[in-house]
Amino acid sequence: MERLIADSLTKHAADAPTDDHLLAGIHARLHRRRTHRALGAVVIAAAAVATAITASQGTTHPQPAQQTPSWRWESFKRVEVQVPATWTQYISGPAPCTFMANSAVPSIGRVNGWSASREYTCRTPVIPLAQRQPYLWFDDVQKPGIKRYDGGWTEETRAVGGVKVSVLTKDDALRRKILDSARPISGTDSYGCSPEQPADEPFTKPPAQFTSASLCEYWQGSLIAGSAVSAGSARELADRIPDPNEPVRPAPVPYGCQDPAPRVYILHLRAEGQTWSVRYSYNSCVNLVPRIIDFLPLGPHKQLEPADTFDPATPIVSLPR
Repeated sequence: MERLIADSLTKHAADAPTDDHLLAGIHARLHRRRTHRALGAVVIAAAAVATAITASQGTTHPQPAQQTPSWRWESFKRVEVQVPATWTQYISGPAPCTFMANSAVPSIGRVNGWSASREYTCRTPVIPLAQRQPYLWFDDVQKPGIKRYDGGWTEETRAVGGVKVSVLTKDDALRRKILDSARPISGTDSYGCSPEQPADEPFTKPPAQFTSASLCEYWQGSLIAGSAVSAGSARELADRIPDPNEPVRPAPVPYGCQDPAPRVYILHLRAEGQTWSVRYSYNSCVNLVPRIIDFLPLGPHKQLEPADTFDPATPIVSLPR
């Protein structure tokens, strides 16, 4: 092979760039290739021996190490917790009622407090193995401690900042990392949201340009979630929120509404070291046009509520968890 390459280089020497080290480089690459093949053969042989050993011992093969994912903060009431960025499914209701969700996507659950979020919609203390998914759950009924389920799944609950935080996963290291990150909110969370809804401030028109934005959601004065908002979504939200100084006739709450208390969204726009806060109140029982909720970014402010689409013949009582 080396002789053929050398002959070819000699025939095309006139067209090739002049480099005294070119042929030496080819020799070096050939040497490395042979070395890698030899090492590969050794690795394959070693793997075959290891496979024979593990098979004889009846153990499973070790899984390859996964790449460390990026993380983000999730906040609720007086606590915030870090979760992998791939955990992108949000549920409002008690754990472990994720049967209507995508089982391939880990979930973030919140027992928010309004009537629909307290309705129990599943008949088992843990979802069947085929539909089970990892989750982080805020303020569920689970008592602090560790519970182990079939298939190697473990759920651990801790109380942080007066809020129960539960994590269900098969990965013990990941479970501990998530729970170890949980911390009480001191002042504001990572998105600039305070645990209690702040008092109304005089409305000032936000600037045309801003460097960052975040959204805080409250219900009955308590923080439901905080999130970062892209500049484009924040500008659209800010433009659609009406000026609170303009008189607005309040719409009557329909009879039978189970969620009479409005949810309050505070959009923080930041630029040049200053912050402008735009406030919007939304009542799920009143059809407002345009409904600002429809333009909210996806994430913790658009949660799947199983109770909205699940109507059992008889009420389901929560099983002991």
